[in-house]
Amino acid sequence: MSRVIISTAPCDPPVSLVSEVRRITNLGVLDVRDRLLAGKPVFDQEIFFNRTEDVCAKALALLSALECAGHQPLVSEAGRPITPQILRNIFQASEEGAEELRWLDDLGHV
Repeated sequence: MSRVIISTAPCDPPVSLVSEVRRITNLGVLDVRDRLLAGKPVFDQEIFFNRTEDVCAKALALLSALECAGHQPLVSEAGRPITPQILRNIFQASEEGAEELRWLDDLGHV
């Protein structure tokens, strides 16, 4: 298990970004706006626990939303800063490992 936190530098977010982050995170509009204004985390969850695919999809969607709005996502994993690309690589490696296990299971080797 590992905790991933995603934020951005404090900013005055456009309504479109607030709306997109709200849609992804299910946080309230004012909560999202306040977090973006203050540079506080908009995503703080354990990955590789329960609902891993949902959590990974949310994190990836959030990275994309921030980047498309012209903001640099600030990401930490297990308390250490990492780049958004490293987080994407972690998710991709995890998915490839899960896919291999599904393939072996289909063959009756697991």
